[in-house]
Parts: sequence; structure tokens; C-alpha cells
Amino acid sequence: MTFHLSSLFSSGGSSNPQACASFSIRPAPWDGTKILVHQTGYPIDSPPMYSITISSSGKSNVVVSRGWGGGPWDVVGDARLPTFSSKIHLTIHGQPTEMRFSEMSGNSSFPTPSMGKLKWKLDSMSTKKMDLLDESGRKLAKVHSGKASGEKILDILIPHDIFFLEVVLLSAWANKAQNKTALEASGEVIGAVLGA
Repeated sequence: MTFHLSSLFSSGGSSNPQACASFSIRPAPWDGTKILVHQTGYPIDSPPMYSITISSSGKSNVVVSRGWGGGPWDVVGDARLPTFSSKIHLTIHGQPTEMRFSEMSGNSSFPTPSMGKLKWKLDSMSTKKMDLLDESGRKLAKVHSGKASGEKILDILIPHDIFFLEVVLLSAWANKAQNKTALEASGEVIGAVLGA
């Protein structure tokens, strides 16, 4: 499996790229453990393209599944978040890779077979925004807040295939989950120091 690169290296870069595809990512109102992925404009009760499950227990902490994610045959990929390490273990369609996470910046980077190293970079002003950059610093995708409560919007800014979308979804939500875990751990340490 390789990434779709046909138009990736075309000339005509823009300082303000427009989305090639936009996805609405919202918590499922009837299931607090699921996050649903739809193309932007679809109602929350329509069948999702993907569902994301985030768990603090178990072997896989972030799981991306096709549709509602009814069984193991629907699983696209999963991420195992570290307890005492900076390496997030990703598996997508059976292919393992490691994503390196920086607690100082909240950024993470991971290798891809055909695009080199990609990096999720948190906005320095808001942890609600993050950009996916390639090695040259070109923005490939971005995640930002949507209009509805709890909604995130994923904009993919380059021509892509389904595999690239799945890599983006898994790596983005693994990074978000690890940032949340690191923030909670920092809060506990500060609380322990102040309480002592």
C-alpha cells in the first residue's frame, strides 16, 4: 500500500491552501466512547465513513474503524499510547510504525513509506488546532474546531487516497489522545507538588 502522490509534488503552492476534502468529526450523541467521521455537511445520524474509539484501558488506546465499527473486521488501524516513553505505536492495515511524541511541544512525527517524515504540529496559541506538515514544512492537513459543540474539522489540503485519509485520522487522534494524557499527568504532578 502506498500513498497517492500523483499531484502531490505539482507546482503552484499557495500560502493559503484550500481543502481538497473536509470531514466533520463529532462525538456520537448516543455512545460516549465513539467519535464519528462524516464528510462535512452530513448529519450526525447518517452512517459514518469511520468511527474512532479512544480508551484509557486495554491494549489499543485509539482505534479507527470503518463505519460504525461493529467488529474486528472493520478495524483500519490502532494506536497504543506509551506510559513511560515518547513512542506511540501505530498499526494501520497490519503495517506497524512508530510516532515520536514530544511532551514539551505536543508535536509528533512519524515516517511514511513514500512521503518521508510527517509531523503533527500544535498551534502555539491553541491546542485545539494542529497542522500536518511534510519535511519541507508544507501543510498537508489541518484539524480545527467546528461550529457544533465538540466538533472538529479535518481539512486535507492535497489530493489523496483512502489510505492517506486513514493514516491522517489515526495519527491525528493518537496525537490528540497523547496530548490529553500528558496534560493530565502534568496536572497530577503539579497537584502533588502544591499539595505537599
